[in-house]
Amino acid sequence: MESHTLTISPQTSIHFTTTKTSPPIPNPLLIFLHYWGGSSNTWHKQTSPTSPHTLTKTHNTVTIDLRGWGQSTGPTTNASPNDYSITPTATDIVSVLTHLQTTTPILDNGIILIGHSMGAKLALAVLSTLPPPLLSQIQGLVLLAPAPPTPLLLPEDMATQQKQAYASEESIRWTVENVLSKTQNLSEDDMDMIVKDSLSRNALARDGWIMYGMAEDITSLVDGVVGRLEGRKVRTFVVAGEEDVVEDKQRVEREVVGFLMRRGGFQVEFEVVRGVRHLVPLEEPGVVGRAVQWVLGC
Repeated sequence: MESHTLTISPQTSIHFTTTKTSPPIPNPLLIFLHYWGGSSNTWHKQTSPTSPHTLTKTHNTVTIDLRGWGQSTGPTTNASPNDYSITPTATDIVSVLTHLQTTTPILDNGIILIGHSMGAKLALAVLSTLPPPLLSQIQGLVLLAPAPPTPLLLPEDMATQQKQAYASEESIRWTVENVLSKTQNLSEDDMDMIVKDSLSRNALARDGWIMYGMAEDITSLVDGVVGRLEGRKVRTFVVAGEEDVVEDKQRVEREVVGFLMRRGGFQVEFEVVRGVRHLVPLEEPGVVGRAVQWVLGC
């Protein structure tokens, strides 16, 4: 696994890690985008070579720390949470992909975007803002417990509660145990990693999703990309946790699956995973590999 940092602006640097198959295998590159509170570490069960669910034996991978999370930085001077909303974050991802396209052949066999929760909404925004040469490389999407492209406006008291969820180790553990997961699906190492990731962010990144990212309406972006697909359909595998209380399965089916199917530019498969809440990549890591195989038509 190789570590890289791309400077976007004087205050914003995006950290990402890559793995490459050996010998090279002509499968699409997997791009992983994490949830609010996570980092590139969220995907360790899919990208660690020693994991029983690793995808690195058959695919090159890129895992990205979104701006302000993990080892990535973001604007702090004269900045606001709006600088961490979906649109500027999607621009970061496009910059990483453009950098990879011009410096390495890692994209030559196509791209599958894989997003979890906030990262899933981001994946749709990235798809919708790719320049033509990169858009033509997209082979499909995997959206896990996805936040919908439609806006969600939280009442002020609920927004305050969400900010406090990642205020301390104690509040993070409580949130993971009571809201985000069924703890029997996680190891103690998983829990320690989640705590570290949720604390390793700047406050603007934490607040950006609550104040702006959730409320951002990207439906027009998605509508716009359909017209640029030149008649082809993007194969999209959507996953919901049966017991998810953050993005419940009915909402995912209605506002993500239904929304995409009505647009006409997507071929959508939907799976509800039993015994799982919101942290799908950690609670049921094997579903990511199944989703990738479906996207590839296998």
